[in-house]
Amino acid sequence: MDLKLTASKRTVNGRHVRRLRTEGVVPGVVYGHRSESEAVSLDAAEFRRVYAKAGRTHLVDLQLDGGRAEKILIKEVQTHPRFEGAQHVDLFRIDLKEKLQIEVPVTIVGEAPPVKRGDADLLINLHAIEVECLPSEIPEAIEVDVSGLAEIDDAVRVHDLHLPENVTVLTGGDEMIVKVQAHRVAEEPVEEAAEGEEAAAEGEEGAEGEAETAETEASTES
Repeated sequence: MDLKLTASKRTVNGRHVRRLRTEGVVPGVVYGHRSESEAVSLDAAEFRRVYAKAGRTHLVDLQLDGGRAEKILIKEVQTHPRFEGAQHVDLFRIDLKEKLQIEVPVTIVGEAPPVKRGDADLLINLHAIEVECLPSEIPEAIEVDVSGLAEIDDAVRVHDLHLPENVTVLTGGDEMIVKVQAHRVAEEPVEEAAEGEEAAAEGEEGAEGEAETAETEASTES
């Protein structure tokens, strides 16, 4: 899958970049591979299409101002809760001969029997695994099969993964990725309830005592 992005050098900065966004342009920066960072502008619609397919793990050919295409990774995408689409993007230049460290998303496949029966929930603890490898060997995703988790408290940890030899896992081996967890039952605050009932009873007794005292005083006065 060959993905391409076109960009142009950007001279507009600061608060003026808002105007670019209204014109369907995404501001960004290109950096990495021992080179200075460059401010760029990208077509918002084109970036959206490419990012939907590439994510942050697939190599993209970036052509800047009609020049020679270079390999990049989409490093970061900034968004805003009130505005649609990317507000700013970071593009990372890479060298195909140099290994890099990158987080690869975890994909859960299969279904754990206790979860399928409705006896438990699936707790996902890690959504990405950090690895080191050559850019051309970055896994698109790391699949974690949970169909073998037959009992409650069964789990898959990082050291259980089977990745290609050319991919080195950097996340700690004992880190739990996913676990079958028993349903959480909301515990009733028994002690607090008991204390509340006792306090209410004491209040009622106190009120009855005050009423009796008032009646006695009234009969004495009469």
